[in-house]
Amino acid sequence: MSFSTDVKEELIKAMPQKRHCRLCELTAILAFAGKRNQNSIFVYQTSETKAAIRKCFTLLNKTFNINTDVLGEDIDKDKTFIEFGRDIPGMDEVLDAIAHETPGYLLTNDCCKRAYLRGAFISAGFINDPGKAYHFEIVCQTAEEASMLMELLEDFDITARSTLRRRYYVVYVKEADTIQDVLNVLDAHKALMAFVNARIMKDVRNDLNRRNNCDVSNITRAVNAGSKQIDDIRLIDEKEGLDALPESLRDIAVLRLENPESSLTELGQMLDPPVGKSGVNHRLRKISEYAQKYRNKETV
Repeated sequence: MSFSTDVKEELIKAMPQKRHCRLCELTAILAFAGKRNQNSIFVYQTSETKAAIRKCFTLLNKTFNINTDVLGEDIDKDKTFIEFGRDIPGMDEVLDAIAHETPGYLLTNDCCKRAYLRGAFISAGFINDPGKAYHFEIVCQTAEEASMLMELLEDFDITARSTLRRRYYVVYVKEADTIQDVLNVLDAHKALMAFVNARIMKDVRNDLNRRNNCDVSNITRAVNAGSKQIDDIRLIDEKEGLDALPESLRDIAVLRLENPESSLTELGQMLDPPVGKSGVNHRLRKISEYAQKYRNKETV
């Protein structure tokens, strides 16, 4: 299963203890997964709404002792739907809540706000695998729904953004720290731990890759520099011989030829008396200046 499916499975199994919280979650599920007319809400059974329908049945049973089943088929679209109508005892309260643009009277407590956000995510949410990318979103049918979700998240100090995607409004978060906060608000604690662990592993891999890239880059620079130094020394030896160099330069030139893969620090330790890295680098720059004089003469 995908990480998003795992999160929804965890939220489906969680049942709010308080009736008003169950009502808030149910209200959100029907609002975000269903389509409403005056007396009923229809939730089409698709791969995206399976989780929402499962949780909806459970909430209806636990909250109102309502048991419902598939009541019809949409012949035009050849899709099966669940109808939640006023003829079902107890549905009036839920349908009346959804009739409000913002069911504010339901969302007075933080626990109810959490429940509503859970229902919205179960119905229309998605979270990316944290090992690949950081992205959390809930798809809304109207701008008002998107605005309400952003306000609810803001109540928990979570800043979300909204964008228009085709004809839907998408509320989303892309920062890893903020997504962790969202999972905590949803009470998806197992998913939160999995997210944190995946993020740690990703950070470790990225750090190792950066270090490896840095090491490769340093080695490449060292090899290129060493190759250039050897070319300079051989040019001087060919033109005039290394004996023409001052003793300090001649000694380091011989060591470089004999130890082409050694670092500057290692070359310095081979001298008698030893010389530091900066001293070796200074001498090799002098040798490069000697070699450049010969190259300049050749170009004249």
